[in-house]
Amino acid sequence: MLAIFGPKLRPEEISERLAIDPDYFHSRDTKDIQNEPLEPHWQLNSKLGPESPLNDHIWELLKRVASVRRELKEITSKHDACFYASVEFASPDTKGIRLEKRVMLLLGELGINLEILPWEGEDFRT
Repeated sequence: MLAIFGPKLRPEEISERLAIDPDYFHSRDTKDIQNEPLEPHWQLNSKLGPESPLNDHIWELLKRVASVRRELKEITSKHDACFYASVEFASPDTKGIRLEKRVMLLLGELGINLEILPWEGEDFRT
């Protein structure tokens, strides 16, 4: 997913500036389970299945924002932006994740961080 977040973020403003409807968002009025306010958040999800390589997911999201990359770069100069990926490591023999050079260059140019969140598979203990 591509997430844009920050204490002063207004999700409706992001949607308007990018002319893209988010797959998920919440405003500063949203509260967590302890009734604490959540940081405002705007997000796009990859439409690819979980079997697709990480690079394909990133490219799918980058294509969706390609026509508004200048606006996105302005937004990321004011708010945090991150690609999040959740990856299951099913065995000790699983290869690592390798990002294409051009993906890393584009993410850096757009001011977007990448966070990979590994989670434990059913049969593998880390």
